[in-house]
Amino acid sequence: MTSSQIKALSEIKKLVKAGQRKFAQRKDCDYLQDLLEIGITEEEAWNQVLYLNKNFWFVDPKPSYSKNSDDALLFKKQINGILVYIKIKIEVENDNEMAVCLSFHKDWR
Repeated sequence: MTSSQIKALSEIKKLVKAGQRKFAQRKDCDYLQDLLEIGITEEEAWNQVLYLNKNFWFVDPKPSYSKNSDDALLFKKQINGILVYIKIKIEVENDNEMAVCLSFHKDWR
């Protein structure tokens, strides 16, 4: 991880702790169903984000699926015996920064 990525992760954690967080609504998947398959709740997912560090960081082989994910951070972590793919970024909504989770699901690779 670069120093700017470490700084971004630190800021994401501050936003999560402050309650400035949300899961992205996507047409291709249902994040609630994905969390259910891992065996965790939304709150538990956010708690997992708080424990992310450089050891869980992963280089995305296809970083630009869309404009929306260009500056997102990608992590892979074991949760309940399942390798989980987590993609998260900071977005600005109504002049407020938010931690936005773009993906939180079983790893497909």
